[in-house]
Amino acid sequence: MRIKALALLMVAASLAGCPPTPTPTPTPVVGTQVTLTNAQAASSLVYVAFGSDSAIQAASWSSFCAVTSALTCNFSLAGIGSQLLPNATGAYLNATIAFNAPVACAMTKAEINVNNPAWYDTLDVSLVDGYSNKIVIDYTPPGGALTKLGPPNGKDGNEKVLGLYPYGCDICVARQSPPCGIPAGGSGCKGGTQYKPDVACQYQGAVKGGGGTAVVTLLAN
Repeated sequence: MRIKALALLMVAASLAGCPPTPTPTPTPVVGTQVTLTNAQAASSLVYVAFGSDSAIQAASWSSFCAVTSALTCNFSLAGIGSQLLPNATGAYLNATIAFNAPVACAMTKAEINVNNPAWYDTLDVSLVDGYSNKIVIDYTPPGGALTKLGPPNGKDGNEKVLGLYPYGCDICVARQSPPCGIPAGGSGCKGGTQYKPDVACQYQGAVKGGGGTAVVTLLAN
């Protein structure tokens, strides 16, 4: 018994002298991070269309987003749920997002262009191709204040909404050559000129290369 007790004391002493196991340092998240949120009670199908120049494309998110082509995928977003779009390294993301139908005519779209190393984050809510639902983007640049882009008031009445292209207004202040069979001309676009609208259709961040947060929310109504 004395031998066993002595052995235990020796082990305890040995352990006491061992340095603690170091805690791994978490890899820091860099670049602008994008989260999608569904404020509706019912689940929503999210459709993503990537720009051809985007460093992140459909295959990058195949673990949760069903790939339908090299530049498109979709996934289900639970009611009152959210999905962080994986991008811990801050890769360049150029994507257009629509809820409950593919990115096409008749859809409200969130247009996200972030982490471009040669430019600033640019984001907007677009009704250029049509209107389907209300989307808002909450964007916070590094060290800056939150700015809301959208949401639309509906199909019409969006002349003074920041960060939103009104219905069919392909150059922000006019329907010059609108897509999707929308007639040219008419009222409802922003005031001012194409390069100096009275209320901006697109928001541009202040830090080249990104580094903020963007939350794209499908609103309840």
